[in-house]
Amino acid sequence: MDSLISSQPLVSILINNYNYGHLLTDAINSALAQNYGNVEVIVVDDGSTDNSKDLLEPYKGKITSVLKANGGQASAMNAGFAVSKGEIVCFLDADDLFLPERLTRVVDIFQTTSNIDWVFTESMPVETSKIEKGTLNSLFDSIRKDSDAKTLARIDFRTDLLKGKFADFLPSTSNLCFSRKILEKIFPLPEIKGLSGMAITDLYIKNLAIGLSPGCVTKENLGIYRFHDNYYSNLDIDKKRKMFGEIYTTTGYWIQKRFPEFKSISQRIVTKGFATYLSSKYVSSNPTDADCPLMFESYMRSLSLPEKLQSLLFLSYYRSRLAFKDFV
Repeated sequence: MDSLISSQPLVSILINNYNYGHLLTDAINSALAQNYGNVEVIVVDDGSTDNSKDLLEPYKGKITSVLKANGGQASAMNAGFAVSKGEIVCFLDADDLFLPERLTRVVDIFQTTSNIDWVFTESMPVETSKIEKGTLNSLFDSIRKDSDAKTLARIDFRTDLLKGKFADFLPSTSNLCFSRKILEKIFPLPEIKGLSGMAITDLYIKNLAIGLSPGCVTKENLGIYRFHDNYYSNLDIDKKRKMFGEIYTTTGYWIQKRFPEFKSISQRIVTKGFATYLSSKYVSSNPTDADCPLMFESYMRSLSLPEKLQSLLFLSYYRSRLAFKDFV
């Protein structure tokens, strides 16, 4: 059991927020309501223009607030990780919630499974209208009844990732927990914003973590994934493709740049991303800092001739898949 040092490790919960003031307090309260005792809650406000900053005032002394100018999700994650001290770090989106026992369960998995550096869980999708103050306990009980703790599995995906295989067990942000040891190898993240502010996302963190160390996956629902109107849900297909293209192109490019040993998976990610980007008809009048054509050109220059030909074949394959389908 090499992942943790202490018997009751400090766990950091990192909440990144941008203009989710109407949902933020639910997320914070769920983090503070954990039945695990050794916790720090860090909220990074990434230059919100709503009332988010005012909502943090009543939590002084209970949380660590980081207020910064808008720089995108990667920038906010960097700021939160920089002030965190936990041996285990868990991410929580500002529009999601944790069940009270989440950290107790996660710490137990870390402590009873040898040589792991990440734990991925699941969250129950719930419509916002069903998340009402005063009724959370009954909602949590119903989620527990539908969960299965027996699904826990230790996974070593390192060889698969080196071969360029996509993982099919990567959950959303609020289901991710890592040892500090693994995140110190990955952070700081490249601070690229893109169209939505999320060109570098948890996709970068998840792929690197599973390539660097074994971990555990459980289908147990230990949180709530909130369904609501958000930036992504309101985009048309062309903007969604541009956003997806930026995330994947940027992720693949920076994996190759910082972790060249993962060139096979970076090739699959960057070609899938650039194919999606090229399939978008959306052209922004305000260029973003996720310059996909420039990144793809730079990426191709780093390859040998056989690798370039293979990348072009992958690009052609992904574009052909998108040509007759109205989705990302």
